[in-house]
Amino acid sequence: MKLLQYSILFFFLIGLTGVVDAQKKKKIKYQAEGRSINGKINGETFRKLIDNVVFKQENTTVYCDSSIFYPERNVMEAFGRVRIVDDSVLITARKLIYDGDNRKTQLRENVIYTRGDRRLYTDFLDYDLDAEIAHYFNNGKLVDTTNTLTSEIGYYYANKNYALFWNTVKLIAPTYVLETDTLRYNTITKVAYTFGPTEITQNDGSILHSQGSEFRTVFDQSQFIEGNVETDDYYLEGDSLFFDDLRKYYKAIGNVILTAKEKDIIITGDEAYYDKRHGLSKVYGYPLMKRILELDTFYVSADTMVSIESEYDSAKRILAYYDVKMFKKGLQGIADSVSYFLEDSLIYFYKDPVMWNNNNQVEADTIYLEISENEIKKMNMISNSFLSQEDTIQNYNQIKGRDMVADFIENQISHIDVDGNGELLYYALEDGDSTVMGLNKIFTSSMRIRFEDQKLVNFSVYRNPEAQFIPPHEVTLELERLEGFSWRSEERPILFDLAPYLSDSSYLTPSKPATSLPLEKEETLEIDRNEIEKGLGDPGSNSSQNLLKKSILREQ
Repeated sequence: MKLLQYSILFFFLIGLTGVVDAQKKKKIKYQAEGRSINGKINGETFRKLIDNVVFKQENTTVYCDSSIFYPERNVMEAFGRVRIVDDSVLITARKLIYDGDNRKTQLRENVIYTRGDRRLYTDFLDYDLDAEIAHYFNNGKLVDTTNTLTSEIGYYYANKNYALFWNTVKLIAPTYVLETDTLRYNTITKVAYTFGPTEITQNDGSILHSQGSEFRTVFDQSQFIEGNVETDDYYLEGDSLFFDDLRKYYKAIGNVILTAKEKDIIITGDEAYYDKRHGLSKVYGYPLMKRILELDTFYVSADTMVSIESEYDSAKRILAYYDVKMFKKGLQGIADSVSYFLEDSLIYFYKDPVMWNNNNQVEADTIYLEISENEIKKMNMISNSFLSQEDTIQNYNQIKGRDMVADFIENQISHIDVDGNGELLYYALEDGDSTVMGLNKIFTSSMRIRFEDQKLVNFSVYRNPEAQFIPPHEVTLELERLEGFSWRSEERPILFDLAPYLSDSSYLTPSKPATSLPLEKEETLEIDRNEIEKGLGDPGSNSSQNLLKKSILREQ
């Protein structure tokens, strides 16, 4: 046991002697043109050197304006115009702490590390002179003849010819800018490898994404792993991605998702392509558009959808064509084709469009919706406008005119304004909305119809209205229908028609029919009383005039 203890002590002393000898070999030598001041700080001896100070150790020379040297620790601090020359490396800075025993340095402020054609810029650099490892930890930049790399943290292994970068990494190559969080870079071949989410912005403005890639920066070649394409206005992704950089043509196949950057719009489908040169993105194979609104989601399906990019915001739009279906809670619709203008959030429905809001059916040559603050605010019906409503006993109240505008509050029609050639036909009900009092018919240039709780509750008519009240026994089939009436509820889509994988039953059940159709109180009715007294009904029927007057004034 004693022999073992002596052996350990012997080898320890030999090792200690080797360390001391090594330290002696690494002793820092110095000289200065100016003054030399000796002193102590906390019991430690130091020597302050001023003016053109030079330190030397092995192949390393340090130049500075002034310095404090601690001989016991073999440590020097340098200030002002610091410069390290070590074989093929040149480093400049404003401040330096140099540990002569382990030959490691801490350089601060305006640090520039130069080796061959590579330069590293930072304010915080730690450098191991023997291992030739440069480490910055508070933002830095590496520049060579081809690329510029920046990051928050970086390690440059000079003798192994590669560098590692972490956190907010950016590589600026001749034809693109790459951004990622982790990157390895070969300083000889100029090949970069990323190991996580990567974004590549090309000089033409197109943007690509990947989950890790290899970039041959000298030859402008890239190999992507699970990536996507970013257009000016959208992100395009899919199960398989193909990139033709020469034609600026990118294609995605399988579970395609086209996501708008600003308008909360998502288009899904089976296949898609992006034509950069013409600014077109096309999705086909059961495409479905989803627009996220404040209270709901707005769905549109069609055979094909196309996104059109433009330098003018007013020209940016989405087209959907052939067999278009639209669905949201409280509003469904069909049309042949749709144009969605993104800047103004206007959605136009063309060629025999039909909309349903609860128990109201709306038709016109063209219908367009106005969306603001993530809510549908207005529905505009252009030319041959027609609104039909089914009441509790399956009668159809009808309104027609040249143009109509419906205002919405929280997904419900608040009121409708009719402009030009207005006609109104509605049934007056009583006894719990189960008995018909008669049929009202009004002709006027314009009118406003108001709704509450999904029911038509009152109206105002303007500009020389003509009215007629028809008792139940005088109502004929011909009188029950305005010209152009067609109840098309069998065409009304449900969410399953657009997206079979969404089966929330609350989306699938239409609302119950509206109940009665009472008139507004006198103060909101804008029919002139004198005109009523003169007789707006059938001039030959006093009973018709009295019934109309009673109907109009009954809630007074």
